[in-house]
Amino acid sequence: MKNMINNLILLTMFVCLNASSCNNKEELHRYIYLKNSSGNTIYYGLSYTYPDTSINKISQVPGNNGSIAHKIPSGGQSTLPAASFAYNPTMQLFIFDSNTIENTLWDSIVARRMVLKRYQFTESDVQQINWTITYPK
Repeated sequence: MKNMINNLILLTMFVCLNASSCNNKEELHRYIYLKNSSGNTIYYGLSYTYPDTSINKISQVPGNNGSIAHKIPSGGQSTLPAASFAYNPTMQLFIFDSNTIENTLWDSIVARRMVLKRYQFTESDVQQINWTITYPK
């Protein structure tokens, strides 16, 4: 009897999890595209701490020289998961010059706010631009 109850509980959990994942499949396969249309390599970093707009809160993903930014070559593209909006409904995207990231300590970049461009957007905002952010605009 105890084994049957355990199996019933497991089956119920499986059905619930499977049903809830169906509602989120669209979210799991949706991406935000970041295109670098500039003539230079850039780096980007994300922050989910809006309304705090400081760059020292960029998500902690290791990058070059102790920074926490991701590289995109000239003409290149990167993808960001749309599920990132689960952290905060307003995301911030910071664009940095590659020379700055590669040759300056992260603490100095933060202290001097060495940002080329800052974007702030909601899921609705990126839907309106067809899930693509182009730098420079």
